Amino acid sequence: MDIIITTPKREMANAAREAEDCKRDGDGEYFRQFPINRAPWILPGQRVFYVEDGFIRGFARVVRVHTTNGRVPCATTGRLWPAGFYVFMDATTWTWIRPIPKKGFRGFRYAGRKWQGRCVVEVGGWLDPKPEVEGGGA
Repeated sequence: MDIIITTPKREMANAAREAEDCKRDGDGEYFRQFPINRAPWILPGQRVFYVEDGFIRGFARVVRVHTTNGRVPCATTGRLWPAGFYVFMDATTWTWIRPIPKKGFRGFRYAGRKWQGRCVVEVGGWLDPKPEVEGGGA
């Protein structure tokens, strides 16, 4: 099932750097780590929607999931992420959507039935600029 996650404000600059690295390289992956005891039920091909600055901005498709007891390095920041459940998304599948208002939260939420295409309007791909919020805003 598709999930929704929040990019914390403190990680926005890193997320932008990671996206630029993927664009420069022509491909790449994003990942999100979850505690093993609070891992989402998600499979390859499903979507991870991202909340940034109070709006759901887009999604990427899951390419693999796995649990690790070791640390996972981020190629952009050099940060070593702790053991846990990891969801990897293919950067080239990033799809911008018409921004949907949504307050940030910790953890994840299942997207539910309304996300099966009814409220999601795709407006661009991974190489396109971030769409503006209707009526102004970031």
